[in-house]
Amino acid sequence: MNKTLFKILAVTFGLIHLAGCSDFLDKEVLGNSTDENFYDTQYKLQAALDAVYDVLQMDLFNECEWRFGEACADDVWGGDEGLSSQMGQLVQFRFNTSNEWIQNRYEINYKGIHRANQVIANAHKVRLSTNDYMSYRTVREILGQAKFLRALYYFNLVKTYGGVPIRPETETVDNFVIPRSSAAEVYAYIEKDLREAAILLPARYTNQDAGKASEGAAIALLMKVLMYQSTPGIKSGTWEEMVRLGEFFIEGKLMTYSDILHYDDAEEDWESLRKRLWFKPMELNEPTDPYETADTPLSELQNAYSLDYKDYYGNNLTYVDQFFQAGEFCKGSVFEIVFKESADGSEDDTNEGVPIYDNHYSSSPQIWTTNGIINELFVNSDARRNFIIGHQQYAPDGDLCESGTDRFLSLKWYTPIKDRPQYGGDNGKNRRLIRFVEVVLMYAEALNECGQGARALEQLNKNKSLVNTITGSSIIYKAGGYGYIRDQIWTERRIEFCFEWDRFFDLIRQKRAAEVIKSYGANRANRRGYYFRKGVNELFPIPQSEIDISNGLVEQNPGY
Repeated sequence: MNKTLFKILAVTFGLIHLAGCSDFLDKEVLGNSTDENFYDTQYKLQAALDAVYDVLQMDLFNECEWRFGEACADDVWGGDEGLSSQMGQLVQFRFNTSNEWIQNRYEINYKGIHRANQVIANAHKVRLSTNDYMSYRTVREILGQAKFLRALYYFNLVKTYGGVPIRPETETVDNFVIPRSSAAEVYAYIEKDLREAAILLPARYTNQDAGKASEGAAIALLMKVLMYQSTPGIKSGTWEEMVRLGEFFIEGKLMTYSDILHYDDAEEDWESLRKRLWFKPMELNEPTDPYETADTPLSELQNAYSLDYKDYYGNNLTYVDQFFQAGEFCKGSVFEIVFKESADGSEDDTNEGVPIYDNHYSSSPQIWTTNGIINELFVNSDARRNFIIGHQQYAPDGDLCESGTDRFLSLKWYTPIKDRPQYGGDNGKNRRLIRFVEVVLMYAEALNECGQGARALEQLNKNKSLVNTITGSSIIYKAGGYGYIRDQIWTERRIEFCFEWDRFFDLIRQKRAAEVIKSYGANRANRRGYYFRKGVNELFPIPQSEIDISNGLVEQNPGY
């Protein structure tokens, strides 16, 4: 039996219980048919979806996020970089294929995929008590969120390991071990989920539903997935589609269901697609019910999000407030991981989110900012340098920073005094996973790659002009050729998204990781990053245990 899937099974039983499905503990999910009545109501399906979201909240998921996305790059340095530790070996690129963090990231994302598969594979078992349109919409929104989350977990895997096994939605004893799919096949699978999620979900969730994956989240992640399949300097259909999506998202250009799906009626007739995705069947439609066709426009996103520093209610925020509780579900937040204080000091799955912030901003944090990013901020006279704080300096609410001499921290990791939970084991501060500014900058980059430099510069300076309002600066990016504008976009990406756990993967997809990381390592006393091998370390190895268990069916990445 595949060891990873066995572990997933064991943990899944307990976590579904925490999501409110105690009767699930008596059901065998993997390897046998579940009882037909387990998923027979939309409420039970929702409980299963809650368990898919739960993986995002797990400490291990977020620990892996910052270790790979941030600590392996050049914007932070840490207190655990020695070769005696698994973490030190990881960030020095001197690890072996049994490194525990490489195993952890692989397993935690497959755990999310397994849970999403349970929702998607069993949605058809729901029995509605009435045929009203809203009941169908409720189920299809659950399905859409599960597809978005599955796409997100697969995206984490493919950008980390390359092509990975695409797990069947229904597991049996005959398909525990399957070979890797190619990276192109995994990306196609991700795209299909996101395209379908986009037509299943509302533009944005509000009020008590804030925090759910929306159409905006699906389109934004689809743009990023397309960007990771694109090569800077080479025109392609992926860059062109990013432009089309940016025109829809930011400028309000019409896009239909057919457009987003790349719909081909030769592959699936429209009514079959509608039934598969839980649109109300034509034969049951009332005259007052909507009937969605291939030409139905997607819900407009142009006014659903904004670059402005405004909270959920439209009140003004400071720049760093975006990352505190005051900025949760703000105008610039497209998708965030929701943490909630348990109020009783309990731990484990009912209480998560502490290590991802407290370990970064405390008397002995695990990581600090590097001189490289500090210099980038100060050389560019950028107002965002104010979110870097040093030893014996004060946070905006007066809290004294004790980072240590010559060590600097990011206020993005800070939890204001008023937001701190009653119990030490709690943290209710959400993590921003997709922000609207990234949609704008992806659009700018795609425009430039498609030979539209002037339009790209306009989008780029939308964010720079807003940042200038913080200090009254007038510095903006300048016109120039393709390479000049591209470099300005990459500079803006580094400054805007630093310390948000994406720097390493951004360097990889820009095809300059070896240059940047080896240069950084050459100036470090411990040479961290200097041993990055171009053509090898752009991908991490498949965990050795997966290779061993498959008896060679799962092949290792080149160079390992």
